[in-house]
Amino acid sequence: MNQKKKKTLLILGIIASLILQFIGIFLGSEDRRIVSGICLTIYVLLYTLCINKLSRMSRKAEFPEAVRQEEIEFHDERNTQIRNRAKARTSDITRWVIIALVWVNYMVRGAWWMTLALSGVFLLMYILDFCYTEKYQNEM
Repeated sequence: MNQKKKKTLLILGIIASLILQFIGIFLGSEDRRIVSGICLTIYVLLYTLCINKLSRMSRKAEFPEAVRQEEIEFHDERNTQIRNRAKARTSDITRWVIIALVWVNYMVRGAWWMTLALSGVFLLMYILDFCYTEKYQNEM
């Protein structure tokens, strides 16, 4: 697909997202809240996706050498390791935030299902961590 067709398709996506926003805002009455929420969610996702793609296309057209250099740096082994370490650290922090939310919800006598759901997410993170650790140890 050539650039002009992609650009036209992205602009149509922006227009469609704005129409969905309009529909979502005006369907906000009590009996149609779910449809309104779905329309607004699709609007946000579609709008940001199309704007991002358009800005990347324009940047690629204006600065092709800079975009090529960014792609090389993105796939560089050192930068990949840095991103992986950052993701691992973020996962560690997220686990403790989730367990803190479990305790806060329990202490304020929040909904029991919320406490159990957050505990399940906490356990799922540890189980997945264990499974991936085993998988990667067997591969290396």
